[in-house]
Amino acid sequence: MTTRRTLRQFIPFLLAAACLAGCDATRAPGLSVAGARVVEQRPEATLVEITLELTNTNRDPVPLVEFRYQADLDGRRVFESRRAAQATLRRLGTQEVILPVVIPSERLGGRPAGARQLALSGRLLYIAPGQLGEVLFDTGVRVPKVAFSETVRVDFGESDGS
Repeated sequence: MTTRRTLRQFIPFLLAAACLAGCDATRAPGLSVAGARVVEQRPEATLVEITLELTNTNRDPVPLVEFRYQADLDGRRVFESRRAAQATLRRLGTQEVILPVVIPSERLGGRPAGARQLALSGRLLYIAPGQLGEVLFDTGVRVPKVAFSETVRVDFGESDGS
C-alpha cells in the first residue's frame, strides 16, 4: 500500500513534467537584422529604424510580447528601450518588425556624417503556443525568449562641411 500511495503522490509531478517537456517542442522564432536606415535628423536627436526579420518554423502562431534592446554606436551605448511587440508571428511564416532607435545628438559627437557601425542587441520575449504556454507565461513559470545581436552600417549622410 505504501508504494501505491507514493506513486499516486508523484503522478501530478510526472504529468506536469510531461507538459513542460511538451512546451519545449516549440522552436524559438528566428530573428535577424534585415537593415537600418536614418529616418529623421534634428538638432537634438537622430531617429534610426532597424528592420528585423522574424521567422516562425512552428505549425502554430507564436504571440510576441516584448522587445528589450540596446544600441551601441562605435562601441558606446547610445540607446536602450523596451517595446511591446504587439504582434503574433504567423505559423510557418516570416514577417518584418521595425524597432526605433533614437540617438541624442550629444551621443553622436556633433553632427553625424558618413557610415558608422551600430551594434544592436537584445531579447524578444514570446509566448509558447497553446493555453498551457500562455498560463506558464502569465504566472512567470516559463518566459521563453530569444536573444539577438548584430552589427549594421548606418549611413548618417554627408558632412555639412564645417
